[in-house]
Amino acid sequence: MDTRLLNAFVVLAEIGHFGEASSRLFISQPALTKQIKTLESQLGVVLFQRGRQGTKLTQEGQYLLNQSLSVLREVNILEKKAYQLASPEKVVLNVGFGLCALSFITPLLDKFNLRYPDAVVNIKDMPSNYMEAKLIAGTLDLACSQLPVPKPLKGIALAEERLMLAIPTQNITVLEIDYHPLHYVEKLGLIKLMPEKGRRFYQQIDNYLTYHQVTSCVLQQSPNIQTQLSLVAAGLGVAFVPKSAALLCDKKRVTLLPLSGMYTQCKIGVIWNDNIENKERDIFIELIFREIDIL
Repeated sequence: MDTRLLNAFVVLAEIGHFGEASSRLFISQPALTKQIKTLESQLGVVLFQRGRQGTKLTQEGQYLLNQSLSVLREVNILEKKAYQLASPEKVVLNVGFGLCALSFITPLLDKFNLRYPDAVVNIKDMPSNYMEAKLIAGTLDLACSQLPVPKPLKGIALAEERLMLAIPTQNITVLEIDYHPLHYVEKLGLIKLMPEKGRRFYQQIDNYLTYHQVTSCVLQQSPNIQTQLSLVAAGLGVAFVPKSAALLCDKKRVTLLPLSGMYTQCKIGVIWNDNIENKERDIFIELIFREIDIL
């Protein structure tokens, strides 16, 4: 069986949308549809239910997803072992990260590369819930995510992230600048991140809105933070974003206002699966401990 088909199946199951999944796989949507149909034909089962609400796994698909993750994990291990047999001195790491990790992951990788110049580090941008699933499945060695994480995952806190409100700069006036930022949510409406694009961050925002008794009109949902910021820049609403979104936004058209109170701050760091032995990963974790003076 072609592992490309299994990988396409897993990615589509994670994302739940053919268009988004095909973009992640760098193939056309018709090509992805063909791959899924080929896999369904080979297995003799229907893997997905397709409808207006998106693409959902069937009961058979859910069972085979777990099996597929196990197969891909073994393939990942096999590829790493083969690579290391050819080059025993080299270290190979697969690392998942998101926007919030840019403040600390880049300098850590620089130090890691200085110590192990022949190391191969594969970096993949993905939502936190995907990272956790791949760590549990063993197809990722390390990831950078919001803490805390559920067992068997462990983590090291390396930074704090703060919740900000992105508003169109054109909507700020001299009279309004001293108002509490949340009045812009009710005034302009909310552009909300899709929950599957970052469940932990999505839940943090929901907790914040509930705790602070904020009611808002959700104008639309966005597939990623960059799209959120573009819509805000166009004056189409406001958005809750992490402080690290300042790296992406048009500072002339978007203003980020800090928020205060409960659910506005969280710790982020490096996470891994403590149930899986991984010498290459442990080398990187040891480096982290040394950098933050724990050892």
